[in-house]
Amino acid sequence: MGSRFMSLSFTGSNQRARNVLITVLAVVLVIVGSYFLFRTPRLTNLAQSNAAQLAPLKSAWASGDAIVVIRHAERCDLSSAPCLDAPDGITKRGKDIAVKLGKHYQTLGLDQADIFTSPLTRTRQTANFMFNHDVEPQQWLAACKGIMLKTALETKRPGHNLILVTHSDCIREIEKHLNVHAPEKPPYASSLFIVLGQGDKKPRALGFFYSRDFNTEWMNQK
Repeated sequence: MGSRFMSLSFTGSNQRARNVLITVLAVVLVIVGSYFLFRTPRLTNLAQSNAAQLAPLKSAWASGDAIVVIRHAERCDLSSAPCLDAPDGITKRGKDIAVKLGKHYQTLGLDQADIFTSPLTRTRQTANFMFNHDVEPQQWLAACKGIMLKTALETKRPGHNLILVTHSDCIREIEKHLNVHAPEKPPYASSLFIVLGQGDKKPRALGFFYSRDFNTEWMNQK
């Protein structure tokens, strides 16, 4: 009887010890995760930046040293909004946003810009409505894991801005390789702006312009 009681006591003690250990490990993981999260530079909403903060982007765009990575417009298969046509494409609302966004890019100037898109229907539709022509598809803008930033830099021509229409996972790939962190998943039709250093051409992510507040007024700010 005594040995059975001692066995039960040890079993209870072991269970409590395991619970304490699990709790401690969970706390440690939260602390470590928070450390790396806040240690990683956070991308900002460029619409909330002032003229001085946007000066590097203005200069890079003028000299053809910018890369823009755009997420496709609203997906038809994940929305209750009316589809444009194909079920794997974008919604009618997404088309309207893409057209409006494209006008802003035309205002920025596309004479020194190379434009490519993922071959999936939703990205091709977004790109074609934005730029009012059939944009050349590139498979690496869909199958981008581990190669997104490297291939973008290899594709970019000197003196030409590079505009890429792709997917949220591919944008996350670039964030990972540039060691930056966005506070949320890139919304539909959002644009991540990257500039290349004047001397070393090292890429640096400046932040996002979201479609809801994308404008070109900053180009005229002094």
